[in-house]
Amino acid sequence: MRIDLHAHTTHSDGTCTPAELVRLAWQRGLGALAVTDHDTTAGLAEARRVGEKLGVEIVNGCEVTALLPSGIAHVLAYGFDAEHAGLQALLAKVRDGRDSRNEVILGKLADLGVPVAMEDVHRHAEGEVIARPHIAQALVEAGHVDDLREAFRLYLHDQGPAYARAPVPSATEVVRTIVAAGGAAVLAHPRSLKLGSKRAYRQVFRELKEAGLAGIEVHHPSHDATQRRIYEELAVELDLVVSAGSDYHGSAKPYLELGTGDGTIEVHYATWEALRARRVHAA
Repeated sequence: MRIDLHAHTTHSDGTCTPAELVRLAWQRGLGALAVTDHDTTAGLAEARRVGEKLGVEIVNGCEVTALLPSGIAHVLAYGFDAEHAGLQALLAKVRDGRDSRNEVILGKLADLGVPVAMEDVHRHAEGEVIARPHIAQALVEAGHVDDLREAFRLYLHDQGPAYARAPVPSATEVVRTIVAAGGAAVLAHPRSLKLGSKRAYRQVFRELKEAGLAGIEVHHPSHDATQRRIYEELAVELDLVVSAGSDYHGSAKPYLELGTGDGTIEVHYATWEALRARRVHAA
C-alpha cells in the first residue's frame, strides 16, 4: 500500500484544505496519509472525517520547529495523542515564537523599502500558523516581487536580509515531548541542517535517538542520491527507521506531487508500521 507521511494544508503553509488534501490522496490511490502541518494539529479532525468516508487512513501528524546548535531543525511527529496537554503547550509556545518573529520580519521589510502590513499577511493564511510563505504572498500582492520564489530569493531565505529566527524549543525537548504524547519522532529533511560531514550528522542523529528519536526522513525531494545514501547508512547504523515523504504543499510548491514528491519518493505502509512500533505510550 502506498502512503505519504509528509503533507501540509491551509492550516500552515499548504494550499489545500484538509478535506481537499485527503480527497487528493484518495484520487492518487494512497491508503494512508499523515497530515503534518507546521506547529499545529488543527487540521487533523477535518482530515479524519473525510478519510473515514473515503477509506484513507489518517495518521496524526505535525512538523514541529525546533532548535539545534547548528540552527533550525524540523521534527515530524506521528501517531501521537492530539489532545496531549504537554504537546499542545509546546506547539502553542512555538506558534507564539513565530508571531514575534513575523513582526521582526515585517519591520526588516519596511526598512528595505518593501513594506507589507500584518493584516495583508493574514489574508493569505487560513489557519493559526503564519509562516514565511504567507509573507511572501503579501509581497507579491503588494507588487514588490513577481512570485514567491523571488520573495524568498531576495528577502526571506534563511540568510536573507529580512530573515529572523523564531525562538523555539530545543530539538531534544521536541522529541521528548512527542514521545511523551505517545508518538514517533522523525527528523525531517536533514539536508536542511547543512552539517557538512557524515560525522556531524551521526552525532546529531545519535543525540536525538537518546532523546527518543524513531527515524530519519531519508528520502525527501531536496536530497540527492549521495545524501540519501549517507542518511540511510546512518539510520541503519543507529537502528533508526528509514522514512520518507513528499513534503506536499499544493500550489505553493507546484513542482512537488502528493505521494511522489519530485517523482523519486515512494513510501509504503511498512514504513508507518515500523514507526508505529517505535512509539512509547505515556502512562
